[in-house]
Amino acid sequence: HRKGPSIKFWDRKPQQNHPDIYPWPEFLPIAKKKDTSKLRTIPKNAISALKTAMSLSRWNFRNKVHLLEAENFSYLGNHEEAKASYAAAITSARSSRFVHEQGLACELAGFHYKKIGDHKSAWSFFNQAKQCYAEWGSQMKVASISRQLETFQITLSSGNVLSC
Repeated sequence: HRKGPSIKFWDRKPQQNHPDIYPWPEFLPIAKKKDTSKLRTIPKNAISALKTAMSLSRWNFRNKVHLLEAENFSYLGNHEEAKASYAAAITSARSSRFVHEQGLACELAGFHYKKIGDHKSAWSFFNQAKQCYAEWGSQMKVASISRQLETFQITLSSGNVLSC
């Protein structure tokens, strides 16, 4: 069982390390539990650091900026902004040919849509994530998303239930 990231990781100054988006989803539950002004500045600082990096290499960092913004919007309950940022992250990762980051953006978008009750969109994003991870060659992520899809149910507007 893997523990969440240490808060100390986020205390480092951006120039001390390459900003890494992968611990981000694990950070948000920590931020929800601890209501301090220091923790509330972390997303803003991380996005700012990635925007600085993006100014040096747009093709490499644009999708990461969009994904962090999407996660932050989702956390704050700004669902329309989150949807737009997830879409931008997916499109940007695809155009940069970062299939693994496209998969991550699809997966996180799936969790966002599931959280807001749009199960049909969530299922679609999880399915896209599974395809990206398969193309990337990560059987572990494919298996993880497959388990998510196996237990996922979508209630269609007609009242029928589709098990995925």
